[in-house]
Amino acid sequence: DNVEDMQDDIENMEQDNKEEVKLGEDELYAWLELRLHPLLIKAMHRLGFNEPTPIQKACIPAGAHQGKDVIGAAETGSGKTLAFGLPILQRLLEEREKTTRLHVEDEKAAEGSSTGGPLRALILTPTRELAKQVCDHLKEAAKFLGIHVVPIVGGLSMEKQERLLKKKPEIVVGTPGRLWELMSSGNQHLVELHSLSFFVLDEADRMIERGHFKEVQSIIEMLPLSNSSDEQTVKATSSCETVANLQIKKRQTFVFSATLALSANFRKKLKRGLSTSKTATADDLSSIEALSKQAGMKPNAEIVDLTNASILPEKLEESFIECSDDDKDANLYYILSVHGQGRTIVFCTSISALRHISSLLRTLGINVLTNHAQMQQRARMKAVDRFREGENSVLVATDGFARGMDFDNVRTVIHYQLPHSSDVYIHRSGRTARKSLTGCSIALISPADKAKFYSLCKSFSKENVQQFPVDQAYMPAIMNRLSLARQIDKISSKNSKENANKSWLQRNAESMGLILEASDSEEERVRGHKQRKATSAQLQKLQQDLNELLQHPLQPKTFSRRYLAGAGISPLLQKQLEELSKRHVNSNSSNDNNKGSRFVMIGQDRVEPLKALQDSGQEICVNMDKQREKRRLAENWRRKKHEEKKSTREQKRKDRRSAKERD
Repeated sequence: DNVEDMQDDIENMEQDNKEEVKLGEDELYAWLELRLHPLLIKAMHRLGFNEPTPIQKACIPAGAHQGKDVIGAAETGSGKTLAFGLPILQRLLEEREKTTRLHVEDEKAAEGSSTGGPLRALILTPTRELAKQVCDHLKEAAKFLGIHVVPIVGGLSMEKQERLLKKKPEIVVGTPGRLWELMSSGNQHLVELHSLSFFVLDEADRMIERGHFKEVQSIIEMLPLSNSSDEQTVKATSSCETVANLQIKKRQTFVFSATLALSANFRKKLKRGLSTSKTATADDLSSIEALSKQAGMKPNAEIVDLTNASILPEKLEESFIECSDDDKDANLYYILSVHGQGRTIVFCTSISALRHISSLLRTLGINVLTNHAQMQQRARMKAVDRFREGENSVLVATDGFARGMDFDNVRTVIHYQLPHSSDVYIHRSGRTARKSLTGCSIALISPADKAKFYSLCKSFSKENVQQFPVDQAYMPAIMNRLSLARQIDKISSKNSKENANKSWLQRNAESMGLILEASDSEEERVRGHKQRKATSAQLQKLQQDLNELLQHPLQPKTFSRRYLAGAGISPLLQKQLEELSKRHVNSNSSNDNNKGSRFVMIGQDRVEPLKALQDSGQEICVNMDKQREKRRLAENWRRKKHEEKKSTREQKRKDRRSAKERD
């Protein structure tokens, strides 16, 4: 009876969805071509995806209808999550409907279709944030399908995650460390992998980096061999809870990344067939090919490589600012205060640099969010959520955040420190210009970084990169603010360290049951009190001076506060005066509740970085060979001119001598 009721419900849902799809066949034609389930097409329409991306068009037929393994590579922001997510959901829906139509008598199988069942898909990601994002995307796509998706990541309560796994979700998305921790502890849902139909490695190039080998290999070794026969699988799992026999198929493996490197003869290796032996060591997992071999990739795997020569997003505008290490803070503040439009991500290679600039920017009145590996997981997730909510949010993060994170309308990526590899640079820059939108990346280059930056550009076959325009007229005002902020930050940091050391000593004394006596003399205590009082007064004075500067908008040195046109009428000033005039006219017909909306920052440029780069950017040659050739030609030209001048002077002397002799 339950199966018949379920079949009726599914048929009704299919009928409703077919009618809805017919209403919008023109809009959904591209999805219909992929022969996706009506419920999935409805989900794509609900999520606003009117057509599949190129990587989805290439991967969905092979994964969803042909049952092939897929190795996929495409630029960041190209829709790789749904490229493997939709085939998984398609197969699970098809199997559930077949089970229902055949009136399977096993009640557990019938219950599994609505309340969970054995694990069907295991998805590995290198970072916690990426795992949560992939999970959220799949949850949205499977919202009304009765398919459960659960994230399993470190930094959160294991007890809570074990409770989630007791509900038997069909799809688990997780990081290798926490997944292996639960597997090795004997979690029933993760250990019983006899019904696993899909194994996914997202951002696979990161999986082969040092530190991930052990867990990834251990998880792969837990997987059942994908070439075992169905009869053997059924026999081996006869005593376990399983799905219907028709659901047991060969496992599909998906390997995806934005920077996928395969050897020229890898296709030949696939055609010859890859060994599924599980005796490899961690050192063997040194390439995508070895990882694919270890995961049991089948010989007929589909290889989809849509990366171009540069691998960077097509509509990304790259630029750089050449400055000293000491001036990086000033240039960063210039970008965020003068051009701070849209969401911005600032990347650092070290946590110490992240803490330095985040503290400095907060002192300067810019509310920045941070994300790094030493933060608690809840704080990291909260920072991600707050970044998504704000239209002009600023996030300072380390390289771990650069992998796969998808945010709407990230307009600018700033490389405060250059990454250690070209792959990380690709992933960093790929946080903007996603989904065929435009975006801008700005690298702050010190003299010591110049050769490294030129080498990066050479690896992407770039000969010219735009230099980001910096209006030096703003720098005096910026340096005044920055000087005060650095002094405030230095004093605050010193006080925080002293308080932390003092509290540490007190805590340890209390834990040992000791009474902490002051060893300072009366004179030293008086001197310390006076010093703290003087420091507090100095800090208060510095904060007051900085607040006074921050109350006024940042203006260039040529701007006149007394006479608006003292430095001439710029297009920006003309536009702002027109806006102020319109607001004044509109305010005459409005009530007094809108008084605060009439304020305009006259003379302050708030053009977003991409627009400023397109308007005033200057292309600079970053090809070292070309630069050397130009210098050589310039030197030859100067030498030639010098010789010509020298010969001209010699000729004039000869002419004068000849004239004297004739006289």
